[in-house]
Amino acid sequence: MNQPKHGVLNTLLLRRKTAVGFALMALISQLAQAQSLGINTQGNTGGLVIPYADVLAPGTFALSYGNYQEQQVGAAASTQQNMSFGIGLIPYVEFFGRFAEYTNPNPKSINVNGVRDISANIKVQIPTGEAQGPKLALGVNDLSGGAVNFKSAYAVASDAWGPFFVSLGYARGQSPASKPKNPPTFDGLFGGVNVRLGDTGLSGLIEHDGQQNHVGLRWMSDRIPYLANSQVVANLQHSLNSTNNESGSKWNLSFVMPLGLNDHKKTYFQPTPEQALALIDNDSAAKDSAGMKATDQDKLESLQKTLVNMGLERVHVGTQEKTLVVVYENHRYAHNEVDALGIIFGLGAELAPKGISTLKVFTLKDGLPIYATTLQRDSYRAFLREGPASDVQEKLHLNFMPVIQAEKIDWIQAQPSSASRVRVEVKPDLNYTLGTEVGAFDYSLAANVQATAPLWSGASLYTSYLLPLDNTANLDDGNVFDLLKHRSGLKTAALQQTFWLGSHMLAHVAAGKFNYDTTGVQAQATLFVPGTDNTFHLSGATYNQAPGGIAGQSRAGAVNYRHQLSPTMWIQAGAQRYSDGSSGPSLEWNRWFGDVAVQLFYRKGGSTQFAGLELNIPLTPRQGMKPAPVFFTGAGHFDKSIRTRLTTSGSPANSIAPGAVTNLKLETSLDNATLNAGRLSKAYLDEQVYRMRESYFLFAHEKK
Repeated sequence: MNQPKHGVLNTLLLRRKTAVGFALMALISQLAQAQSLGINTQGNTGGLVIPYADVLAPGTFALSYGNYQEQQVGAAASTQQNMSFGIGLIPYVEFFGRFAEYTNPNPKSINVNGVRDISANIKVQIPTGEAQGPKLALGVNDLSGGAVNFKSAYAVASDAWGPFFVSLGYARGQSPASKPKNPPTFDGLFGGVNVRLGDTGLSGLIEHDGQQNHVGLRWMSDRIPYLANSQVVANLQHSLNSTNNESGSKWNLSFVMPLGLNDHKKTYFQPTPEQALALIDNDSAAKDSAGMKATDQDKLESLQKTLVNMGLERVHVGTQEKTLVVVYENHRYAHNEVDALGIIFGLGAELAPKGISTLKVFTLKDGLPIYATTLQRDSYRAFLREGPASDVQEKLHLNFMPVIQAEKIDWIQAQPSSASRVRVEVKPDLNYTLGTEVGAFDYSLAANVQATAPLWSGASLYTSYLLPLDNTANLDDGNVFDLLKHRSGLKTAALQQTFWLGSHMLAHVAAGKFNYDTTGVQAQATLFVPGTDNTFHLSGATYNQAPGGIAGQSRAGAVNYRHQLSPTMWIQAGAQRYSDGSSGPSLEWNRWFGDVAVQLFYRKGGSTQFAGLELNIPLTPRQGMKPAPVFFTGAGHFDKSIRTRLTTSGSPANSIAPGAVTNLKLETSLDNATLNAGRLSKAYLDEQVYRMRESYFLFAHEKK
């Protein structure tokens, strides 16, 4: 093995130290902020009850559960629970959804006495431009909804002096809808002190929320690596001057997951010393088992074999002059297509014969070419050895509707490798209601067993079979929510075809049996706007009869325009004919944090308006099962939403309407199944070259 020159080695060591230094500074900054973050009972970052001026960092998720009840909503109830979910949306902004239940049973009715309330909170930290000094924030609790019980707006300032963390603010509240003569739940001058007790993770808290005094103890864990660097936060508190017959101490447990930080760390991924690649010339050092230098044919055959062993399908490897051509299809790395690209580019850069200067990779879906990605071999090989990402990004190209000129390529094998004959995906199917007059949480849970059999290019036979698993009593036949109960049986059997309409529009059509006993056609298309990363999205469905249930009418459709704000964030606006037959506008804001997406949405159908939040999360490992003739997997993308009806003075009731103003739900999402869940652009791939490098070292480096 050739030894590197000292100058080259020193340069690489300096690059590594610089990159690691920046990574550590970013990590320390994030950790320093996170150490002060706990979740209060209102559903904010804060203390026991009051908010602090901190906000969740972008991409940080927080789940919280506790049993505190505000005294202003009435006497202490037999059931007391607070649940909240929060997310750092963008820098300086956090959003929380809260569900509060303070109820007593009513033996004479399915309704209960007390409060069940879904509310939304938002807090904005004011940038001061100073790394040190106090932080300032403005917030609003209980933005809108049918029964506004926790409405308040506030301003708060926070600062730290040694082990002391102090917050002071003022809130202006509104009386609870359930008790309009009572004072607001959060109102007046508030403040508190949080005292850190050494390095134990414990801190003591004293607070005044404008009307009550509270004392408590908080414990915050270190980051837990095997739980995605999450932290557990536990609060124990006692109210000193309660007037609603409260007794005993209250508790709150939170789980804080920094997905944005985890994604940020991929940018600074460095191979371990054991993984580090030798500095060699552009020729691969591979040799055959007899110790003889491998021929070009040997290297190409080794590359194809390794890619197949990595679980890629329809693999076809060849050369065209100085270009290495790889065709593939991926279902194993279902979170993100860049994992598969990283494996192919890494192995191609390392194993290709001498003289190859360009790597060109064609991505297929059900045998149909969707896009081609091209980069320069030398710049990528240097990048694997800690060279600059800018060289890779500058020479990386993405092209949609690529044409594979098979006759001009010197393939090492006449035919590509095989693909699975049947792909079986098992995922949960959940219908639910939250915070209604008759139930805190009612649900119907089923296993959705989806089987896809590829046919010809772009075509497949798709089936969906539902196996009900469990449901609450309110969803039993004849009860209030029986409309939401899952049925057992073959829900869908359809022939699907994906195809290109010209060079800028990708279309998908499915025809067959839907919703158990209805026949019809579902169609969708994505139009790529030339010269930009923006897209138009069209979808529609028509059936021979009204599908029934929550699906609504026999025809629905939508047209939307998606404007990319960044490679991982976009807004989408359009008009829809919803599945209940109503029509109106819709607006969405989407943000990806690694492989988890958050969507805030607004939809209006006729005079009815809804707003809500949707999560898109993977339910599979990053590297799934290796393909076989029958290939089993979970859901690489699973989305679920929660929403509330927006009330007005003319329409104050937040009535339960599960099927009202709901998006057209198609059996197959063109975005998820074919276009990497909408994360597919030159700018996105540029941003993800670090993840490509990580996936190579994580999955493929030891396999070559």
